[in-house]
Amino acid sequence: MTTTIATREITTEMTGRELRQFLGAVLPHAGTDALLDVLTVVILEASGGMLHALATDRYTLALARRPLPEATSGALIGAVAAAALQAIVRQIKPRASVRLTLTSEGLSIDQLSDPQISYRLPSRPAFTPLLRWRPWLAEQLKQKPQPVVTAARGIALNPAYLARFRTASRDGLPLEMRPAGRCMVITCGSHFFGLAMPMDLSKARAANPDPLTGWLTDPPPAQRAA
Repeated sequence: MTTTIATREITTEMTGRELRQFLGAVLPHAGTDALLDVLTVVILEASGGMLHALATDRYTLALARRPLPEATSGALIGAVAAAALQAIVRQIKPRASVRLTLTSEGLSIDQLSDPQISYRLPSRPAFTPLLRWRPWLAEQLKQKPQPVVTAARGIALNPAYLARFRTASRDGLPLEMRPAGRCMVITCGSHFFGLAMPMDLSKARAANPDPLTGWLTDPPPAQRAA
């Protein structure tokens, strides 16, 4: 992998497989609601020697990163349409040599190996707090936990949303989960950070017994035949 750093431009090379791992970890989390089009994007940021990708639809959030061989001067950030980016990633061959170029105007993806193909994605508007995602994430993790997060009966999570995090795991690394603020933090190695919002079952739990009821009780003693 090689990287060239120029004014308002970051260029880095990787394989198609690495591209799929990097962007594939966040694409399932991008919004699809046209009424909230500021969430239907993937935010890309080059800063501190890292290339970051972030996506969220409010129910889950994913943040992936990969190192750049050279530190960047300041931060370069932009947002591109998630649906278009996903379509491009699917067409890139895993063994292909790929070059990404991030500028203030958008993202270019070039497949350098045969066949040579170039894609251009212009910058799109994005949810403003996510363009400064570090303080925004820190604030989410500092919020007072809701009772549903710390209840003795455990944490309720939507399995459909949890399935989105499968693509974050690679090379056999496990996903680790812990509560923080009002969210569940999900990490994988040093390359992935995610958030999952718990389901609020406060009313249901007030009316229903503990989910463990009936599972761990001793069975009645066997009756001897007369």
